[in-house]
Amino acid sequence: MKLGDPITGWKPVPLSPLQLETQMPELPEVEVIRRGLAPCLVGRRFLRVSVGEKSLRRQSPARELERRLVGRRLVALRRRGKYLVFALEDGATLLVHLGMTGHLLLGPKKKPMPNLPHVHLSFHLEGGLNLIYQDIRRFGQVLVFPPGTAPPPLKEVGREPFSRGVTPQWLRAQARGRSRPIKTFLLDSRILAGLGNIYACEILFAAGIHPATPAGGLSADDWGRILKETRRILRAAIRQGGTTVANYLNSQGEAGLFQVHLLVYGKEGEPCRSCDAPIARLIQAGRSTFFCPGCQKILA
Repeated sequence: MKLGDPITGWKPVPLSPLQLETQMPELPEVEVIRRGLAPCLVGRRFLRVSVGEKSLRRQSPARELERRLVGRRLVALRRRGKYLVFALEDGATLLVHLGMTGHLLLGPKKKPMPNLPHVHLSFHLEGGLNLIYQDIRRFGQVLVFPPGTAPPPLKEVGREPFSRGVTPQWLRAQARGRSRPIKTFLLDSRILAGLGNIYACEILFAAGIHPATPAGGLSADDWGRILKETRRILRAAIRQGGTTVANYLNSQGEAGLFQVHLLVYGKEGEPCRSCDAPIARLIQAGRSTFFCPGCQKILA
């Protein structure tokens, strides 16, 4: 089977126009995809791998993907930060990162449907299932690693926000002596895994902390509020299927619902729901930061 042949049992995916800035899937979106795929894929063998004419930014060669995947059973599907980790029965690992506009879409085995645009990889599994990787900008990663090899990209991923090892004291220790703004600190995946622009804005609003506050000056109580709101907001977003403000879709091609609960992100000029002050926007590290100047104060 070649890419361009009809993919069975799936519908064309309309690619949303880019709104604000291109949305990179964050921890909740990747976790929602994982939960959607795992019950369908774990336990099945890979039968074939089809590749498109254009590769992703980082992609293992077709021969390597076939050699490591075909005939092997998927035994687990995990998430690490913004990565999906496919564990194979022989110990090999398939690592997937969705980049800025990537989608992992599951095609059931029923009636054929029209072709999908921008498909760069298709994994064919037992039972007639197709797992396709669609990416209009090709910034994603699909890499396979042999048994016994720890994927190097994961070595750069920090602690998970839900980990017991992440405490207010630990966060304060990581920030000690740093003058960088708390917003960019939260976006550093080498410290805390999986957070991105949308949730960092929402977390800081919920905690009442201005995004330009130097991270090193925050107290243990400040970090306690940040951690509490981080976990609350991430859990809520996962329950709502993630956030779609631009291009995010889950494995069934469906948008998330958490965007209706966003209080500051993308709402420049709108009145704050807490104090009626207009939501403001500033640029930090090349990304838009949304905040309420009435509710969020610089603490140090």
